[in-house]
Amino acid sequence: MHGRSAPLATQARGRADNAVGVPGQWRPRSIAGSPTATTVLVADPDRETRRTLTNGLLEAGVGRVIEADSVSAVDDILRAGGVGHLALLSLAFGTNSIRLIQGLREASWARVIALAPTADIQPVLGAIDAGACGVLRGRPGAEAEIPDLARELSARELEVLGLVADGRTNKRIAEELSLSALTVKSHLARISRKLGTGDRSHLVAIAMRAGVLS
Repeated sequence: MHGRSAPLATQARGRADNAVGVPGQWRPRSIAGSPTATTVLVADPDRETRRTLTNGLLEAGVGRVIEADSVSAVDDILRAGGVGHLALLSLAFGTNSIRLIQGLREASWARVIALAPTADIQPVLGAIDAGACGVLRGRPGAEAEIPDLARELSARELEVLGLVADGRTNKRIAEELSLSALTVKSHLARISRKLGTGDRSHLVAIAMRAGVLS
């Protein structure tokens, strides 16, 4: 098995190619009576998180990794009857995360693990109630880089990020800091480049773990 994740565009074809005698259901193919290759779904809106998890899983010998970058991509897998051994699903999908966890469990995915990008306990409790078997906290593989990356943030960028942490929209941040909306957007773009993610909840989580936001 080659170390590549399955492109989302080929999932519909993958359903037919990997069917194993169960009409309407997608399952990984077993070869000549050998054990079925492990299939893992990595569903997270953050590209860097997906890349880190996918590479780690493939290096560990997982047979196939399917990546999903949106709620609709996971819905497509469920509609296609996709079934695998483990689903890693991010709580960064917001309230849709609970529905997706329930859907994966109902579709007979063997294990569903929630990926929690922040320290907020409520989404974690909701994920467990929805049927998640466990929770992984923080962005995988990022901890060692956090202090150096956070030190690159300017005072103004920390102001902007602090307001993001408080749940402010870009428009509201602009009003509170007497900036234009375009300037706020530029600050967020620079913060995203420095911290390696464009996801607002991930940005806040990284800054909090580094101790530059409380």
